[in-house]
Amino acid sequence: MYDVIVVGAGPSGMMCAIRASQNGKKVLLLEKNQDIGKKMKITGGGRCNITNLKDVKLFVKSLPVKNGRFLYSALNQFSPVDIYQYFEQIGVPLKEENENKVFPFSNQSNDFIEAFKNQLNRYEVDVRRETEVLSVSIQSTLKYVKTTKGDFKASKLVIATGGKSHPQTGSTGFGYEVAKDLNHSVTELFPTESPLISHDRVINSKALQGLSFHNVKLSLVDENQKIIQSHTNDLIMTHFGLSGPAALKLSQFVYHYLKNHSSASVYIDFIPQIKRDDLINELKQKRSSHPQKQLKTILKGYIPQRLLVYLFNLEKINESLKIAQLSNTLINRMTQWIKQFEVKIHEVKPITAAFVTGGGVSIKEINPKTMESKLIPGLYFIGEVLDLHGYTGGYNITIALSTGYCAGNNV
Repeated sequence: MYDVIVVGAGPSGMMCAIRASQNGKKVLLLEKNQDIGKKMKITGGGRCNITNLKDVKLFVKSLPVKNGRFLYSALNQFSPVDIYQYFEQIGVPLKEENENKVFPFSNQSNDFIEAFKNQLNRYEVDVRRETEVLSVSIQSTLKYVKTTKGDFKASKLVIATGGKSHPQTGSTGFGYEVAKDLNHSVTELFPTESPLISHDRVINSKALQGLSFHNVKLSLVDENQKIIQSHTNDLIMTHFGLSGPAALKLSQFVYHYLKNHSSASVYIDFIPQIKRDDLINELKQKRSSHPQKQLKTILKGYIPQRLLVYLFNLEKINESLKIAQLSNTLINRMTQWIKQFEVKIHEVKPITAAFVTGGGVSIKEINPKTMESKLIPGLYFIGEVLDLHGYTGGYNITIALSTGYCAGNNV
């Protein structure tokens, strides 16, 4: 018999267990993997972007979901600044990088895991590894948890099992099944932060495979060429399509668009810092001032050589063409290549390949001040299992830690 059972030892579950134990509760933390924090170890390329130091209002505004206001109470209890101070206080030196992202000074995600282990030991949380939960039942005020290593019961039960992305880390969607079994609503699950698959000739040709671009603007447009969503960030051309932060951030919008369309038009602006008309004027000016320079030499200043070769072949342009021979029509066409390079997207990689799961346990059924179910007293849902998500960049772990802390405060 415990006061609190927490299912899942990811960031939300560990934070909740520690906080509840600090408050004097007898806590059991169940984890089916051999070790705790398995998904944390691989996030951020093994560096683990632990939070994003935006103030709470801007943090919520930066989320791609309409229900972000739900998080205000949790974030006010444990904000990005609080998260930063917490880890520094428990022995993990941190550093802030571009776009307010916070990483361990060592660039090793394992620092967080070790710090969590120390805190779990310090506050005498009973951690059971390699213990998979088979079923959950409720009788009166008690919650019964059947596992591969025996049965346990508590007055409070916290579900912190994560989403369905990266199932090899243990996120198999079990929490959604628990929620449904206990008559909670689960919204549509979908991949977010997932690579984009294209069968377009530019991708199938493999001509640009492995090419990466810094700070390009990627836009999803509808059938009327109206922009649905844009993101400016790094981009990678792969053997299957597009990846890198810009593509990952756009993926959830592409996914929803493809539900009603066979393909989606995505435009790449390789130099978003220069307006279209300004680029046209620059090229015309260079045609006047450097008439004998080769066109490819001029264009190298805007796009990589491999992309140039591909475009010259596509448009059947002689590589030795002088800029003096450039017509206004060709200048407009080249501007189109550079500012509005189209790639047709046909699929988004599935939820198992996504970094984050969209959708989840409906927050309409959760008390935002405590993370407790409005339907069943003593039952809590935290972290990625909830219908809440952010972009990569420290948002999702912040949501996990703040909802975990909030639940731990209130069990």
